Amino acid sequence: MAGRRLRLTPPRVPEDSLHESVARALDILLLPPAQYTTIPAGGYGLTPAAAARLCRLGLKTGWPDLIIVYAGRIFGIELKAAGGELSHTVMRRTKRGKRIVIGQQQRHIWLREAGMQIAVCRTLDMVIAQLRAWEIPLRGAV
Repeated sequence: MAGRRLRLTPPRVPEDSLHESVARALDILLLPPAQYTTIPAGGYGLTPAAAARLCRLGLKTGWPDLIIVYAGRIFGIELKAAGGELSHTVMRRTKRGKRIVIGQQQRHIWLREAGMQIAVCRTLDMVIAQLRAWEIPLRGAV
């Protein structure tokens, strides 16, 4: 094995682990009257029938993972693991023909035009820093 170099790389945190960590932290840190919820609708191996049903019920693709409401304003945080990128709009074939699936890039443009403030965060520290920048009340020093 002479001549082979060991290359160290930082561990990759799966997006679900990041999502869980952020949710646990917000449950503790976010002060009322601020409220949040998550929309974990993508990346879960839904059957085509289940995805079509959610679409018929009005679930829109490309929304941020976290939705925070505070002081009459709405904020969105898109959680991305290291190296993750916002999705693009694509055309999908369905039993009923073709369907456009709006990607995060386009949806975020529309949401910003509607008044939502959106940030992409890759760590819990980035989320907390963004909440502070938006002046959303948090419990204690972290």
